[in-house]
Amino acid sequence: MSLDWARAFAKVLQVPLEEVLKRAGVSEPAEAQRLTPGFSESDAAPFVSDGSAADNARKIAALLGGDKPGVDIWTVRTDALMLEGYRRGDLILVDTHQSERCRAGDMVIAQLYNWKSGSVETVLRLFEPPVLIAVSATVSGGRTHVVDGNNVVIRGKVIASWRTN
Repeated sequence: MSLDWARAFAKVLQVPLEEVLKRAGVSEPAEAQRLTPGFSESDAAPFVSDGSAADNARKIAALLGGDKPGVDIWTVRTDALMLEGYRRGDLILVDTHQSERCRAGDMVIAQLYNWKSGSVETVLRLFEPPVLIAVSATVSGGRTHVVDGNNVVIRGKVIASWRTN
């Protein structure tokens, strides 16, 4: 599978490019994450690890209710929700089946679509209907986004989090 085909599948399936590359067996999970352009700037990315770290994360996730379809482990990559207690490197459980049932105060994974450039940014934000807000001490990334179902779409609700270090 070429990188262009993988991008096309990711767009149609509305999943991260990294996930398509990993599941197609085109690259190792770490390389797939490196090849994915949007995740370098994203607030969170799907958890990718091998060995005991992955086993431990899966065990913890199962204890927290993450052993169901549609519940995935993600890694926090920025300080966008630092004032809500989420730090870089934290692991979070995201339930994609609850994306339509989010309420005020829920932490969510959302995607911001830029239709001009064809890019997608994945963000971790606090949902205060009808907007997503960053809750951070830093000024960058503090922009508010209106959830409209077209340009800004909630992809999942954070149902649990834990720190590994």
